[in-house]
Amino acid sequence: MKKPDRDRAIPFAYLLLLALLLWGGEYLLRAPWEPDEARFTLVAREMREGGHWFVPHRQGEFYTHKPPLMFWLINAGVAAGLPEHVASRFPSFIGALMALWAITRLAARWVSTRASWWTALLLPSSFLFWNKGGFGQIDMLLCGLELMGLWFLFSGAARSRSAASFVAAYVFLGLAVLAKGPVGLIIPMAVFAASSAAAGEGARLRGGHWLWGPLLALSLPGLWLLAAWWSGAPRAFFDELLFSQNVGRVTGEFGGHRRPWFYFLQYFPLDFMPWTLALPMAVAALRRSPEDARTLRRLAAWIGVVIFLFSLSASKRNLYILLVYPAAAMLVAAGIERRGALSVKWLSNTRRALAAFFILLVAALIAGAAHPRVGLPWWSVAPSAAALIAGLVVAMRPPADSRGWPAALAVSLLAAYSGIGTLIYPQMNDEKTPVAIVAVANRALLPDDYLVIYQWNGEIISLFANRPGRIAEDDDELKQLLAAQPRNLVVSYARHLPHLLEILGPDVEHGAFSSGEKSLVWIEPGERHPK
Repeated sequence: MKKPDRDRAIPFAYLLLLALLLWGGEYLLRAPWEPDEARFTLVAREMREGGHWFVPHRQGEFYTHKPPLMFWLINAGVAAGLPEHVASRFPSFIGALMALWAITRLAARWVSTRASWWTALLLPSSFLFWNKGGFGQIDMLLCGLELMGLWFLFSGAARSRSAASFVAAYVFLGLAVLAKGPVGLIIPMAVFAASSAAAGEGARLRGGHWLWGPLLALSLPGLWLLAAWWSGAPRAFFDELLFSQNVGRVTGEFGGHRRPWFYFLQYFPLDFMPWTLALPMAVAALRRSPEDARTLRRLAAWIGVVIFLFSLSASKRNLYILLVYPAAAMLVAAGIERRGALSVKWLSNTRRALAAFFILLVAALIAGAAHPRVGLPWWSVAPSAAALIAGLVVAMRPPADSRGWPAALAVSLLAAYSGIGTLIYPQMNDEKTPVAIVAVANRALLPDDYLVIYQWNGEIISLFANRPGRIAEDDDELKQLLAAQPRNLVVSYARHLPHLLEILGPDVEHGAFSSGEKSLVWIEPGERHPK
């Protein structure tokens, strides 16, 4: 095999191979988990089976929490022959590839081609990016679309306001809006403006694209909304989608994710581990020359504006700021590329800090395997632990200013993460999913019968039972749903069991099971009518 040329841009095939090795085993072997993976997989299934291509549904009711791009892509994966649980992560895979491609190209433009190779190692080995790349959630798809939009925005500005680049940028940002709403346009445009200004490139911000570009981007979700209206979506669908969802999330009244203003200042350092420990070294290295200082200002503005804007919202989750991590990885990559400007003491201290983290990570893996509540088999933990130890041994060999130790740590961490996704996560499938409900549903219901979900959304129950679900918010709805079909199966939280037995009768067949941390019960009234 030809040796990679680190003085040219990373070929897409290398990024594709990296993504497959890192996440492929997890995609194949891990079942959909709660909450987001199960929910999005179920919504895509209902879209596919019910023909609701423009108005997503969940448990038979329209679903306004997210635009449809994620569900369209899941169904595209199914149509291409992927198993449903693999197709549910197909959008994340696309997003991760786009993110890696765009950020390595930006690193080559702003720093050096060798820094782009470092970025390709550091970004997927940072915790949150690796974690979200393996899960069927919208945020990795959003991150990839936003980065593609940013690549074309910066390219258009660098080419004296190239119209073709700006058209491509706003098409990608329109797709980002179709993935997760207005943040897909607002946040990247703020990053483009802030980072350009911080780098002293304010003159590049001039141009008519600020007027027509957002209109082009918004035309894509606009076409979807028009199609949804044409297909008969009720007014309540649009009211909740356009107003309740967006305003409620900003004010914290929707979604149950109210967090203090400093939430992201806590989670960013944790979720960027282990490379948070290399940030001081990178900042020190980049301050040594005016050109590198400009790169530092550019990336700091990128990171700062994303954290600031999301901190204004009362609703917060750590994955909301996923767009920060590519910039942070490039910052550390640039620092590694310029590490020759630092003293041996700087490099030694950084290497020791990273070594300590790796030792703690190995200890955590061993403790997890040994703990009786976790119960992981040793064979599932050993490859990841061995990879970390091997990387640590190579990295700690002198001298401290050698070129190889950051790469050794990054590669060993990528290998360990691949082992966790391929070997450890699948061991948790039975605990994280309601496998016990499958046999009960097959015995109690025909394939077209629906499950009754009492005071809970219960997407993962419908998904695993392979039956449509209907939600009963109160006792009257419960009785109506039970009366509408001769065979029934009711699923709810265990705390509702005494009340449900009062309604359905104490002699009905029932049982307990769990899904993740949820204690659940099933009740089979049979063909009896409720009292």
